[in-house]
Amino acid sequence: MYRTLFVPIDGSAHSARALPVAVAIARKTGARIQLALVHDPSAYIPFVPGEVAIPVFDQDVVNAHRVRDQQVLDASVAHLRSEGLTADGVVLEGTVVEALEEHCQGQSVDLIIMTTHGRSGFERLRVGSVASAFLSRATSPVLLVRGSGSESGDDTPALPTGPVLCALDGSAFAEHLLPHAQALASVAGVGLLLGAITVPHAIPMAPFGAEALLADDTALAAEEEGRAGYLERLAATLPPGTQVETVTDMSVARALVELASKRGAGAIALATHGRGGFKRFMLGSVTDEVIRHATTPVLVYRPSDSEA
Repeated sequence: MYRTLFVPIDGSAHSARALPVAVAIARKTGARIQLALVHDPSAYIPFVPGEVAIPVFDQDVVNAHRVRDQQVLDASVAHLRSEGLTADGVVLEGTVVEALEEHCQGQSVDLIIMTTHGRSGFERLRVGSVASAFLSRATSPVLLVRGSGSESGDDTPALPTGPVLCALDGSAFAEHLLPHAQALASVAGVGLLLGAITVPHAIPMAPFGAEALLADDTALAAEEEGRAGYLERLAATLPPGTQVETVTDMSVARALVELASKRGAGAIALATHGRGGFKRFMLGSVTDEVIRHATTPVLVYRPSDSEA
């Protein structure tokens, strides 16, 4: 169960979208919430135009921003404590990814909760840039919450209200996400939905040119049957009520997003940097696409080298 929740913020309404999620989990588990705000001096260094742009370091400006960052952090921590929660905060120095990575490596963090598609300094955490870099380095599971909808009056539930969809491919690597998906599902009071995507194989039709392909229906049927059997066997080892579904689609990401919508999933869980069939789930491809297009939170876990 969760003991420490780590939430990076930047003072914007978008980054604050992660806070209701952390609060809801903390209330159910008694977990401590640690907030972090990264103070990056390089973000405030202007450049003087000319033949060669020259950076101008203004210590007063940097200090003023650091004071403002500390005030934002202190106010957020104070608010959480006023709600009866155990909370603390830290201002980190450096660039966002490196500062967060270094801090998390020295802490015992059970879950990192952060927003995507933020604004201000957190705009750099969009998938495909800094967020991908952080996700590929994080040693704890990361729950990504969409930054949109964080404005006052938003009635989006803080925790999943539908099953957690676990993307599996039959590998032991992918199964490492299951304990983390179970933990989230347990706190939210929902079940698990195991999903496997079968991508049709194709065989070249040599007489008709190199580009001509023909679907291999025999191989497809065998793989579909194998994946369905695998999910059923795995579900039998998980909490009662665990559901399963296989989908055949040329696009893994599209199939996962559509399956989540069809089954009313409250979150999607993915493992990253896998091997074999799960190599398709490396950041920059399927995982990025799922995070960009999913309307639900996405739980991302990168198994350690020892697990892989």
